Amino acid sequence: MPKERISVGPAREDPPAPVTLSDWSCTPTILIMKNVVIRPRIQVPFLVVIFAVWTLIGVIYFTNGHVVAERNWFGIELGFICVIMGLTGIWRTLRLGIVIDDTGVRMRHLDSRDHFISWSDVQSVECAQIDERAGLPLYGPVIQLSDDSGALPIRSLGSYSRQDAERKVKTMRDLVGGPNN
Repeated sequence: MPKERISVGPAREDPPAPVTLSDWSCTPTILIMKNVVIRPRIQVPFLVVIFAVWTLIGVIYFTNGHVVAERNWFGIELGFICVIMGLTGIWRTLRLGIVIDDTGVRMRHLDSRDHFISWSDVQSVECAQIDERAGLPLYGPVIQLSDDSGALPIRSLGSYSRQDAERKVKTMRDLVGGPNN
């Protein structure tokens, strides 16, 4: 005799009806662009390792029992300064790069304050030689500003390869979409 299967559990419901475009006609649409972060590929890991070593130098300074036991205040302060500088360097390195959002471009540098440029100030994004290091040209994105202040190179995205720099510029142009590309 064939056995019948009996399912024990909740009954299956029909899927909800699909939402059509006419259902949303009364709802205002707001286009929200998420933050897009572009970071240098080689510079970030290299600097994290350098600052981690700097932090470890400060921590190792405390593992020597003589510094703390003898209350060598200069040594204690030197250790704290090394640890604080190393952790600050790691934090600044992990923030390094540029952030593109719907309000503009924010350039995050390692050694200075962030620099913000609103989209109303941007005329175009170009690829150009921004620097020369060890006799080799360094290419990267350059933001042409609409006022008379000229061009602003983005050195943190610089590359020795022109093709890599043009790829980064193309990515920025695709994300911008609004100003003259």
